[in-house]
Amino acid sequence: MRLKRYLVQQGGSLLEVMISLFILSLPVFGMTALKLTQAQIVLKQSQYTTAWALMEYKLNELHYLTGSIVEFNTLSSNMGGNLAAGSIHYDQHKFNLTWQVSVITTKTTLSLLKEVVVKVNWIDKMNTPYTISSMTILNQGLIVR
Repeated sequence: MRLKRYLVQQGGSLLEVMISLFILSLPVFGMTALKLTQAQIVLKQSQYTTAWALMEYKLNELHYLTGSIVEFNTLSSNMGGNLAAGSIHYDQHKFNLTWQVSVITTKTTLSLLKEVVVKVNWIDKMNTPYTISSMTILNQGLIVR
């Protein structure tokens, strides 16, 4: 009669356990990095959305100033309207709103036009500066984009 020998394994070695833990931890670290990137993208998108909203609000406000000759004549750089130029805090963001007004006269119509460039600046948490701007030409009672 032949006796068969059986090898009995009592558990994994330390090396096998370490490799298994490493393989199982890769998806956890990947998901963490993905969530961090997603949070940064959402924050940047929020900053752009707020900056565009501020700029559009100011452009619309300047458009309404063309309805009155007195308000149109007093419109100058960083002056005019209810929304003041300078630092504006919204939610967790800080923006700087400015506008530059240039007077343009046309020889054909002899009308007074004002070119307005509205800019919104901000710095994100990584100290990266951002600027968006839009130019509009205003005429008494008319807006041209």
